Amino acid sequence: MPSPFSRLSSALEPDMQLAEPTFDTKRHVRYWLRCLKTLLPNVYTANDSNRMTFAFFVLSALDLLDCLVPHTTAAEREGYAQWIYHCQHPAGGFRAFPGTDFGERTTAQNECWDPANLPATYFALATLLILGDDLERVRRRACLAWLTKLQRPDGGFGETLVNGSIEGGSDTRFGYCAAGVRWILRGTVKGPVEGDEDVNVDQFVQCVRLSE
Repeated sequence: MPSPFSRLSSALEPDMQLAEPTFDTKRHVRYWLRCLKTLLPNVYTANDSNRMTFAFFVLSALDLLDCLVPHTTAAEREGYAQWIYHCQHPAGGFRAFPGTDFGERTTAQNECWDPANLPATYFALATLLILGDDLERVRRRACLAWLTKLQRPDGGFGETLVNGSIEGGSDTRFGYCAAGVRWILRGTVKGPVEGDEDVNVDQFVQCVRLSE
């Protein structure tokens, strides 16, 4: 059966015929390997604080192209996983990049500048799975407890916790990230995990329905 693109092309004047689209796999692989192993394009440099997001898109792109394992060594993939774990927050969740980690210099005054980030946490966990990690080094209980604190009374989720307050816009995508984190760390388990309550799933579902 001809594609819709072919039907569109046949309806055009002879000098306006469109070529069938092609996918240049090798070119895509070269681009993503450049992003992974050399330097990101300069237009991305202003987004250094979103490095976890970039890591997810680069590694997932290579994985979708079936080129991650053939073009990286086991040691390299473990190195990528180690970097992600370096971004793990002691209070649960993952940072969006390691630049806010004060380490031993963390104090009650500066810890507000180093929050875990919900989208970054989802991207971190998803990327670890892409790398074949077993998630045994994830602070699972702390992450699930942190996740419940991010849920607002209306069922939606914020982006970060700062001094105990939920920060970030009321973007439904935060809820989708929360659902992903919950599924990765809880699977089909319902109710408390080691004494920690679950997020309110029904309330989140209602929140999504109200956004239609």
